[in-house]
Amino acid sequence: MKRKIFLLLFSLIFSFILVSCNKPKDNPPSNSTNPPKENIEEENNTNENESNNNNNNNNNNNVSKKTVRLFYFDTVKYGLYYVDKEIEVTDNAIIKSLTNELQNYTPNDNFLNLTDKVEITSSALDESTGVLKVVFSSSYTDKMLLGSSTEGGLLSSLLSTYGYNLNVDKIAIYFGDELYTSLRGDLPKGYFDVNYNSATKYSKESYNADDTSTSTNVKNMNCRIYYYNASDDMYYYQDKSIEVVDSALVTSLTKELKNIPNNNFLNYGDNLAVRSAKLNNDILTVDLSPSYYNMLRSLGSGPEASALKTLALTYSYNYGINKVIIVIDGKPYSGSHLMFNENEYIDINVSNIKEYKQS
Repeated sequence: MKRKIFLLLFSLIFSFILVSCNKPKDNPPSNSTNPPKENIEEENNTNENESNNNNNNNNNNNVSKKTVRLFYFDTVKYGLYYVDKEIEVTDNAIIKSLTNELQNYTPNDNFLNLTDKVEITSSALDESTGVLKVVFSSSYTDKMLLGSSTEGGLLSSLLSTYGYNLNVDKIAIYFGDELYTSLRGDLPKGYFDVNYNSATKYSKESYNADDTSTSTNVKNMNCRIYYYNASDDMYYYQDKSIEVVDSALVTSLTKELKNIPNNNFLNYGDNLAVRSAKLNNDILTVDLSPSYYNMLRSLGSGPEASALKTLALTYSYNYGINKVIIVIDGKPYSGSHLMFNENEYIDINVSNIKEYKQS
């Protein structure tokens, strides 16, 4: 009897040990609601990839091509020109796309581009008044070297481009929360009227053939023009009467600098074009187009410095100042051999200078 009881107890104990050994030790309880950490990360990655794919598909679907008309102000001829161009428009944001073109696309070096230091933050058309409200992130006039003519010309470029392509004739421009009034002081109606009837279709052939000014505000001024002769390392000057259009003296002086009276003189040619100029007290800042850098390929460090001095001498004498800053495309001058810091003046102290007399 005792033997049977012992065998029964032994069987029970042995069976309990076998069950305990077969039970998994590392599995979480069956009622656990937290999956392993690696599963969470994989799920997040999957969702993120799906989201990115969806965004890419949406972006592709929301990009369309549209033929638009872009208007530009000519800083030399002081006229408004237009070009037709196919552009990409994302998410139907036509104002942003048009603005991007006016900032980055340049059909002619004489045309004025809007600075890329500002952007469109919003735009909306008031259906009840017909006024298109365009809001810039900040004042583009604070970031550009604009005189009275070029500021008005840039405004015409913006108004005409927005107005034509959105078929509106009333536009209000804001810098943040502030209404922009340009040079008009007050803007009683709260918007600008759009008028692009005077704009001319641009083509390279017709532009080069027509070298006459579109402005009637022309007067003659006695000016002094400086030249540089590399063969004898000498600066020459010549007094002459030149035509000044719309009081844009810098533009007229620059144009005259291209008409060298002697073939030995430094020739800027078509590489010299003024984007804008601003006189602030006794400091004149002249912004030249990027094409100026094209001529530097054939110049050494001496002639490069002399080319800048020639410009500065001409501008400074005729403005009666001695501080001239020259920038290229709104940025400090950075040439082949010379680099200038921001707001650094051109040195105009020269002793090798004399009057040029034609024989």
